[in-house]
Order: sequence, then structure tokens, then C-alpha cells
Amino acid sequence: MARLVYSCRFDVVAEHGIESVLSTYQDWIVGHYRDRRELHQFEFNPQSVDVPQGLPRGHSLISSVFENEGDRVVRIRWSFPDDNDAGLRWANEVRIGQFGDRCGVEHLISIESVEYSVAPAKLIFGSPRAIRDICTKAPTYIGEMQVRAEPYALEQDGLDDLLRLLTSDLRKLPVVLLSPYAHGELNQIDPAKLARNLAGVAVVVCVEDPELTWDFANEVGRQLSCFNGATRIYWPGFSKASDPRSHRLFFGSWIEQVGSVAAARAIERAIFAVAAFRYVPDKRIANLIRSTEAAERQKLLDQKREAGDEFWDDYQQAVDQLKEAEEQVADLEAENANLRANQQVFFAAGPEVPEEIAHTDATEQLAFSSVAEAVEAAAIRCKKLEILDTAMSAAAESPFQRPYDIFRALIDLDEIVDAWSKNRDDNGSGGDLLQHLRDRGWGKRSSMHISDTTRGKYRSHYEFVYQGKKQLFEPHITIGAGDANACSSIHFIFDQERLKMVVGYVGRHLPNTKT
Repeated sequence: MARLVYSCRFDVVAEHGIESVLSTYQDWIVGHYRDRRELHQFEFNPQSVDVPQGLPRGHSLISSVFENEGDRVVRIRWSFPDDNDAGLRWANEVRIGQFGDRCGVEHLISIESVEYSVAPAKLIFGSPRAIRDICTKAPTYIGEMQVRAEPYALEQDGLDDLLRLLTSDLRKLPVVLLSPYAHGELNQIDPAKLARNLAGVAVVVCVEDPELTWDFANEVGRQLSCFNGATRIYWPGFSKASDPRSHRLFFGSWIEQVGSVAAARAIERAIFAVAAFRYVPDKRIANLIRSTEAAERQKLLDQKREAGDEFWDDYQQAVDQLKEAEEQVADLEAENANLRANQQVFFAAGPEVPEEIAHTDATEQLAFSSVAEAVEAAAIRCKKLEILDTAMSAAAESPFQRPYDIFRALIDLDEIVDAWSKNRDDNGSGGDLLQHLRDRGWGKRSSMHISDTTRGKYRSHYEFVYQGKKQLFEPHITIGAGDANACSSIHFIFDQERLKMVVGYVGRHLPNTKT
């Protein structure tokens, strides 16, 4: 039984219509046999119904042409055995239709086993070269959205456009966002290669400025953002209220651990699996093929009737029943598509990496209902973090709506202790604490001091008891802005002797001269 493993469908504008698309597919298939199979005289015309000569054993290549009232569809069916895995067979079905000023393109790839062998198939593939070439040469559309086989570079003035795209009800493709590291190094995944492999099924957006990731996080919330070398898949249907687990996040540390190639492959396979699962045929193409085939059957029936063959009266009844069945199948396909849409795409496919590696960073699975819950989780997880009772009490009263951001900040504070300890020089210093915060992306949100005026007027609000005496907790991280629902602060000090990051307060922004 064949299994659909890849699908894409899009439109090409008229000036790059069916003739240009067919020429691209002709070059792709002919090039395969001439270059890879060394059949230097091989010829193939996709608009000819004649079977090409000289096909290798086990290969099949058939074209069909369907025309009706000025519209035209060419269907190419091409199958061949897998080169590397005996017992497997690849099947391409390409349907290209010219309809007015648009040319519809569909490409399906299925794989089936031709011998019984209970062994996993090692499948490594991206979008076919023909698809990449079409998306590169011509303006290509999914609905009203233009797509291309190249990454989009996100600039400051494009942030609003990205947010509109992510939340648009018209978006049909996932957006893959590649973020830089906090210190400015680019994401380890090659955006150009990823965009080529995902041509026709996803949009790749590359961010180069780390500050932009913070602006983006302020808009969508850190729990739904993408930062510090991470990559995230934003599926259609995204909103600021989405469950973070439904839009998969691949942390930069995970990408480093498994390698950029394996990470990119995991992202591609996840998207290919969903694209194949959610495929619905282009109605224009399906209807033209169906009507043309029905007309051919009717023409044959009329010829048989004129010849006096009574058998064809029964055949007419069978044809009518088939037509009714086809209509029922079309209705069931639409119903099935709606049912499949209810499944969470997050669970469609996971990284093709060892289990122990795929789950090393479990924080991507966490969601918290309150700030107190996030602080408690960090207290359990973080061995270098000491959270005072005053911090727990303040967290319990905080209405802040992004508790995951609090959790991530506390995780970073814990990790800074280890980084500082490992970097200690001969004088016993592990570096500037503020620089460590900047390296983790907190530069714009952190400070080592409060203002002199605030210290003089509101000092008591910033003092907490640690090691039996009251101490001033000036260093802080501020997340968000505005009222207590959208803004929160973490105040801490670093005990270098005990190698502990001591958190005295987590909650509403403490009073200052501006409040």
C-alpha cells in the first residue's frame, strides 16, 4: 500500500504558465535519466501520451492530457525503485492545469514497499528540484500569499508585517523562524538550504539582529517567541493565545547537540508529514480530469450503442452509479479533511534523532498557569538558585500573564552561575555579571543598579533578608512593560562565595520615581 510522504500545490501566474512549468518538469525528468542513469539519448515530452523509449527495468513514466472548454490539464505519473533501499518504490504524480490567468501545480510523492521486510525505511528528501526551480523563477502563490524558494530576512521595519502574516486567517503554510544567538552569531541552520528544501510547503524567515527577537517576544510573549539560536515552526492558525506546544520550538542548545543538518532534517520531516496529511486536491484540476474522463466514457458508450451492443445499457447504469459514488467520495474527502484538521499538528512528526537527545531540554514541553508555579518549578530544577520566601510570596500575588518568561529568566540566572565559575581567572573573577546576562539576551531588560533617587526614596522595598541580615537587591531583570498583567521584575544578588544566585523578589514592578 502506497503512503503519501510529500505534497504541495500552488499557482503560477500566466506569463510563467503551463508551458513554462511543463518545460521545467521535462528538464527535471530528462536530466535524471541522462545525468544519473547515463541514458544520454533519453527523450520525454510531457504533452505526448506516448511512453518514452529506453526506460530502465522497473521504471514507469506516463503522461495524460485532459482538455475541456479551453482549460487544459497535463498529468505525469512517474515511478521507479529506490536506489539505496531494496524493496521500496517511489511514485510521483504531477498535475498541471491552466485556468485563465493562473496555472495550478500539484506534486505528490508516495512510497510503497514491494517486498515484505519489517525494517524502517531511511528516507531523506526535500522538495523536488522542479518545484524549487518553479518557485525560484516565477511568482508563485498559495491563495493570495506569494511564496518563494528563498529565505526572507526580517528587518526592523518588517516586524509588523511578520506579525500580520503569522496571525492571518488567510495563511495556509507554516512559517519557520530562525533566530540568532543573543551575542549576535547566526542560527546554525542554513536558511537558504532550508528554504530550498521546503519550497512550496513553508516560508522560511531569518532574523539576524538579536534585538529584533526581543521586540518580537514583547509582541507575542516569550513563551511563543523564538530566541538565542532557536528555530520555531508557526503553523497556520497561530495567535497570541496559542498553546506554545502547538508551535514547536527547537532550542539552539538542541540544534548544537544534534547538529544543524539533523536539526534541519527534523524540521523538514515534520512539515512534510503535515503537508502530506493535510493534502486536499485542487478542485479545478480534479473536476477537469473527472469531467474529461466521464466524457470519454460517454463517447465510447454512444459508439457501442450505435453498434447495437445491448451490454452497454447495463454499462450506462454502472456509469451512473460510478458518478454518484464519485460525488459521495468527494463529500467524504472534504469531511475527512475537516476531521484531520482537528488533530494537533504538533504531534504529527518529531525529530529523527535518538530519544535521549530529542528530550534533553524538557523546558519546551512546560506551561505554567501562574508565576508562583513557574518559580516553584525553577526552584526544584535549579541547583545554583536560592529563592527566598519573599520571592515566593510576591510571586503568589503576581497577575503577570507570561509565567514561562519568568521561568526562562530564572533558568538563565542558574546557568550564569556555572558559566561564571568556569570562566574564573587568576583573580577569582568569572567576568562581568551584566555581560553574562547580555550573552543570554537579557541586555535590554537587565541592570545591576537602581537609580540614586529610587534608592533614597524607596530603599526599603528593595531590601530582603539573606543570611540573617537585610541586604539591598539592586540587580534586576524587567520583563514586559505596562501594568502588572504585562510587566514583572526579578531582583537578585550573586553570592560568589557560595556560588548561588539569590532571588529576593519576583512579581509586580517595585516602586520607583516613574511609578
